Amino acid sequence: MKITIISTFSPKHYKEYGKYFLGSLTKYIHHEIDVVLYTDIPMEFSKANFSNRILNDSCPDLVEFKNRNQHREVPDGTKGWLKDAVRFSHKSYCIVHASQTIDTDLLIWLDADTEILSHITPQYLSEQITAPSFVSYLGRAGRYSETGWLCFDMRNQHASDFFNKWKWYYDTDTIYNLPAQLDCHVFDAVRTEFRKNGKTIYQSISIDENGASHFDKRFIGKMCHYKGDQKADRDSNFIRANVRAKKKK
Repeated sequence: MKITIISTFSPKHYKEYGKYFLGSLTKYIHHEIDVVLYTDIPMEFSKANFSNRILNDSCPDLVEFKNRNQHREVPDGTKGWLKDAVRFSHKSYCIVHASQTIDTDLLIWLDADTEILSHITPQYLSEQITAPSFVSYLGRAGRYSETGWLCFDMRNQHASDFFNKWKWYYDTDTIYNLPAQLDCHVFDAVRTEFRKNGKTIYQSISIDENGASHFDKRFIGKMCHYKGDQKADRDSNFIRANVRAKKKK
């Protein structure tokens, strides 16, 4: 089984947290797992299974979407970012582009504010999705999905249609008709539509959909996800993640 991990980060976010993400990928990802990183500027990697794509060159429709909607104001307040479609559009376009250009069985998205804590094998990743599911994701009861992890089985007959519909929300600006404009909301909208039509099956791998820290609970000892203010205090959260991993053992 061929497995590919994808992600993206800007030069600014590389300095803030992407360097930890890349360093941990380099250290812990098995050599049979491909890693494709979309960046703004060229990067060179020390491992043959790592490759680089320039974001704007790869995704011209992303540039058009951003230029077309840069005039839209993002509301003030702590939840204003939920309406910032431009800011969170990079991830969606990367996923769609990768789905159309990478020959792989499992396509896995990881947010770049993730850090790998121990060795990740192809077997471990393949165990995170069970046939006949098309996607494994982190569901949250009564809320939009947590999409720091997404695993797509690209062998599914409806995969192409799914990603085309995902991109359609951006290319037509229909994303602004959703209750909020994160990539999570687009993913949930497409997932809901395809499930109702009986096209695809989805698998939430959250330990407790009613709880919190869905990513860290699911991947304890393997990966942790620094969200929000946690990004600014990586050292403390890294120590905390490793303490939780030791307790699990």
